[in-house]
Amino acid sequence: MKTRGWIMIYMLLITVFSFGQNEPSRFQEAMTKMKAERVSFLTEKLELSVEEAEKFWPVYNEYLDKREELMWGKREKMHKDFDPSQLSEDQMSNMLNDILDQEIKLAQLKKDYFIRLKAVLPIKKVLRLNRIEQEFMNHMLNQIRDGRSPGNTRGAGREGIKDPLD
Repeated sequence: MKTRGWIMIYMLLITVFSFGQNEPSRFQEAMTKMKAERVSFLTEKLELSVEEAEKFWPVYNEYLDKREELMWGKREKMHKDFDPSQLSEDQMSNMLNDILDQEIKLAQLKKDYFIRLKAVLPIKKVLRLNRIEQEFMNHMLNQIRDGRSPGNTRGAGREGIKDPLD
């Protein structure tokens, strides 16, 4: 269920940012600011040392790239000729199975990368990462809801969720 929530939040962010695609530079600028804010947010919340950050970010960025690839594939399947009234029961069943297979792949990808992250970070930080990712998405959604662009911290949104591991 958590994976589904992540997918929905991620799709919402991509949808909101895609409205700026009439001006690709504006969209790219927003994405660049969001990525920079993610680096700052996760580095601060995970309390990464310089050595940890040097090892963490290459692995984590690779994970994000692969996750994005999988999610775009899922989105394409949903948008490509998606009209349930025009599909047979078998076609709808196949589509549902494809979507579920994508979610399984996403979960396996996350598992694989979190195992890799255990090799570069203390287990406590790896465990906290999932919660901190959720806080970051909430932070970004608050900015969007409040009419601020990513990277604009003026009038910052709500505080993050209290982490029981702290």
